[in-house]
Amino acid sequence: MQINKINFISLGIILLISVVGAHEKKWPEKRLRQVYPEAQSFTSKQVALSSSQISELKSEGVQIGSEDRNPTFYFAQEKENQTDMRPKTLGVILFVDEVGANVAMGVDGRVKKIDIWEHSENSLVAKEDFLKQFIGKKSKDSFVKSKDYKPVTEAEKPSEAIAMAVKKSLKISNLVFEKK
Repeated sequence: MQINKINFISLGIILLISVVGAHEKKWPEKRLRQVYPEAQSFTSKQVALSSSQISELKSEGVQIGSEDRNPTFYFAQEKENQTDMRPKTLGVILFVDEVGANVAMGVDGRVKKIDIWEHSENSLVAKEDFLKQFIGKKSKDSFVKSKDYKPVTEAEKPSEAIAMAVKKSLKISNLVFEKK
C-alpha cells in the first residue's frame, strides 16, 4: 500500500494528539487497541513530508514542528470476511504532538469523534459538550474561534490548542492521503 496513492475517502481515520511526546519510542499497541479494539492487526508507515507539503501546510496556518515532518501512520486492519483473507483497513491513526485529543474521522474525511488523551488544563476541555462541536469538521473548515467553535470559558488557550490540533491533524492527513 503506497501511502501517497491512498484515496483519503476510502479510510476512516483516527488521529491521536497528546500533551506529552506523542511520538512513540516503542510499538503503541495499548493506545492503538483503545482506539480500534475491533482491529485484528496494525501496520505502520512513516512518511516524510516534502518541503512543498510543509510550505502548503504553513500557508494554511498550520504550525509544523520538526516532529511533524515525518509522521507515522498506523493502519488498523481486520479480515474482510472468512473467505477473503486480505485485510480490510478500518482506519488510520496518527500521533501528533500538540495539546489535545484523539480525533476520529469517518470515510468522508470528517471528524466523527474526539477523545482527550492527556491534559493538565481545565477539565471542561475534555468534556463532550466542548468536543462535540468539532464533529463533522473537515480539512477545509477554518477553525475560527467564536465562529466555528466556542472555547471553554476560562480555558480559551487550551480550547484553541485543541481546535488547532484537530485542524493540524486533518490538514496533514488530507495532504498525505489526497488523491494524486
